[in-house]
Amino acid sequence: MSAKQSPKKEPPAHKLPIMGATIKWEGRELPMLLHQGTWRVRSRSKVFPVDIPTGTASLTEAKKIAREKLAHLPVKEKRSSGTLADVAALYMEAPKRCSQDSAKGNLSILGSVVKHAWGTDLVGASVVKLNELWPAYVAARQGLPRPDYSTRRDVNHAITSAIRQAASVFIGSLRPFYKSRGIVIPDDATNIIWPALGHRTPPEAKSDDLLTAWEALRESDFPMWVTVGLARFAGLRQSEILACRGKWVRTDGAITYIDLRDREEDGYFHKTGRWYSARVLSRPLAEYLLAVPDDSPVLVHPTVDHWIKYEPQKWLKKFTGKADKPLHRLRGLYADHVKQETEEAILARAAAIKEASRNLGHTGTAVTEGHYLTPDGRVS
Repeated sequence: MSAKQSPKKEPPAHKLPIMGATIKWEGRELPMLLHQGTWRVRSRSKVFPVDIPTGTASLTEAKKIAREKLAHLPVKEKRSSGTLADVAALYMEAPKRCSQDSAKGNLSILGSVVKHAWGTDLVGASVVKLNELWPAYVAARQGLPRPDYSTRRDVNHAITSAIRQAASVFIGSLRPFYKSRGIVIPDDATNIIWPALGHRTPPEAKSDDLLTAWEALRESDFPMWVTVGLARFAGLRQSEILACRGKWVRTDGAITYIDLRDREEDGYFHKTGRWYSARVLSRPLAEYLLAVPDDSPVLVHPTVDHWIKYEPQKWLKKFTGKADKPLHRLRGLYADHVKQETEEAILARAAAIKEASRNLGHTGTAVTEGHYLTPDGRVS
């Protein structure tokens, strides 16, 4: 040919043919391209951009070389630019201790916190500004331009409760899951300064009237009798009442207990993760619980999930004063009851030891208790 041929131009990188080869690296699948007879790893991902020539036409050898170079490649982890709505969607998918209903409640509180603090919803809230959310919420609830952390205010209890529940969405155990889905929670996301709390007196409750009305429920409204009884005389939370089965109940001597703990086989996870046993302080309630078959629920109602949210609260209003959560207020009455019984038992024991010491002619109770009484108090 007389005319001089112009050299063939190399196609731009984004138009290089993909030959169908890929390499997996730390959960990512990176494309491998055959360029001028040799393989190279090329990815234009904003999260993980790479361009690694291998210098070989052998695919097996190329993957080996690529892995060696990837292992020494400094990767800059970029902060996520996602929104709290993205986190909320992942939170519902994430493996966690709480139930889906509790998770929805946590997200509802988070939405309320964002609304108060920034006047927007989760879609308009950025993950990278999470550390600014909490002080903004404190200031908004206190009605101040800046948060006041030193003054004890009644509203600080509600503020603290809301922040704890909302911040549970970002706990450390969930962050690896979020990261695997492309959302990086900032390290300082839950570095929270808490407002000062003062002593708060629980709302007044008419305990004697409640007891009389509760006893009458056994004949007129048995599900209500069980629900109120479990809250008042065993201190159970609403979720625990719903999940409680006959096999949770046990006896130790004359005392009946309800074991509260995680039960993965039943899909139940305890709120705090702690294992403990709640003493049942009512003999009629204890007798009923012991008669429930192992795999049967202790509370039976046709629409139990919907019913327990509203009906016990309405029935209890006249007995629990200004309590925001009447059913939960019964846990406080249960705590008072346990404290009183324990104090009475301690005083009775001290009086009994003193009487034994007097009858033995001892000058003090130390010798009587240390050398004469059996450890469990039984006659041997």
